[in-house]
Amino acid sequence: MAISLAEISIGAMEHSEAQQLFSMARAEGWNPGAFDLACAWAYDPDAFVALRYRARMIAGGSIFRHNPSFGFMGLFIVDPEFRGLGLGRKLWHERLERLRGRLAPDAVIAMDGVFAMEHFYAAGGFEPHHETTRYQGVARCAVLPLIDPALRLDSLPDVDAVLSLDRELTPYDRTGLLRLWLERKETLSSCVLRDGELVGFGLARPAAAGFKIGPVIAKDALSAQALIADLVAKLGGQQIQIDVPEPILAARTIALGYGLAPVFGCRRMYFGASPETDLSSTYAAMSLEFG
Repeated sequence: MAISLAEISIGAMEHSEAQQLFSMARAEGWNPGAFDLACAWAYDPDAFVALRYRARMIAGGSIFRHNPSFGFMGLFIVDPEFRGLGLGRKLWHERLERLRGRLAPDAVIAMDGVFAMEHFYAAGGFEPHHETTRYQGVARCAVLPLIDPALRLDSLPDVDAVLSLDRELTPYDRTGLLRLWLERKETLSSCVLRDGELVGFGLARPAAAGFKIGPVIAKDALSAQALIADLVAKLGGQQIQIDVPEPILAARTIALGYGLAPVFGCRRMYFGASPETDLSSTYAAMSLEFG
């Protein structure tokens, strides 16, 4: 197919185009959360960029600004009919420059890229960091493991306490988007307290197919195990997915223990030098689309 670059334009998406982008993501098998777009659009409507041919969106992606020091590139999709023409490369570089312009000069930009595209992203200045594996299967009714008697599970989170813990245990402030997730009535949640102190939380949200579990943040593996067991029990019989940072061996062991199988993998990458990140409290990633 030959197209004229004079008929190509790049600009901010309309909401209807963002909905189309999510439909494309579902068609690609990405299985985004059912309310992810609503929350992302509410928090950062300028995060969506479209490449149009003759006024029709044929490619798109997000440049999400969590805060001035942290941005995330995701949802990068080109219509299959227009692949192989260099349009994706053009859009990708434009998105990177637009996101850099929305952030502080020393901000961190992250992305989760499929392995096949890793060399392309590296050529654009992104450094590889760690692998994430998606585990999938049917939630089997779980019996809660034997846990420290000082631990107590709760399904009614104190939102401010959850946000404070997430900020304490994760490298970047993503609490604006996380707050919107917590406020959705469809979100299933589990919290674990030790002697009255919040030491972990986990969320599960409906997706195009089944439910996605994540994030799961905990100060220790025993708390994470209790959180995931509680969420799996609530989702008995449903398809579930959990995105596990591979450096956290305990998280992988928990996923495999529920009979979940690896179905997808990607690489977390950072623009510029890889920052120091402590993943030891992250037993399930929040989102491969928005960080």
